[in-house]
Amino acid sequence: MKLDIFCLGILLERNYSGYEIHKVINTALAHLRQASFGALYPALNRLQAREFISSEAVSNDLLNNGLGKKIFSITDKGRAHFKAEIKKITAAEVVNSDFLSALHFSNSLTSNEVSTLVDERLADLQKEHRRLLRLPSSDISEGQRFAIRYTLSQISAAIAFLKGEGKAIQTLMAKRS
Repeated sequence: MKLDIFCLGILLERNYSGYEIHKVINTALAHLRQASFGALYPALNRLQAREFISSEAVSNDLLNNGLGKKIFSITDKGRAHFKAEIKKITAAEVVNSDFLSALHFSNSLTSNEVSTLVDERLADLQKEHRRLLRLPSSDISEGQRFAIRYTLSQISAAIAFLKGEGKAIQTLMAKRS
């Protein structure tokens, strides 16, 4: 899903500052996607230019830190656009994996580099699995619960695969060295 549409979905829940949207994407929704500030703010600017969202500046006086910020909210036009776009989404997944790409070209790596890559990926997956298990299961929609459980099952399968096949490729490459 394009970041613009993802942001509209987040703003359907409530109004957020750009910083808060970034935090939601990269923490609570990290199992769905991630976004840097460098990608997020241009997306918010595009949405605002198309009148899908509006923003209100919060006065420095209202904030303890002395910095001003914008609070973004979705417009009726934005709601309609989100609904139209979400209906266009197909079940096809787009995979963009640095890990799998590196393994595809692993002939250019040493056996130690492949081992490190597999071990780091396994550790990252285990960390993400623990994070997802800690997410609150109450006060979320059935769709949100489904997405978390679906992601957990994918991660569990990847962990099991890496524990078996990941170790196998490490052994094979070590023998070739």
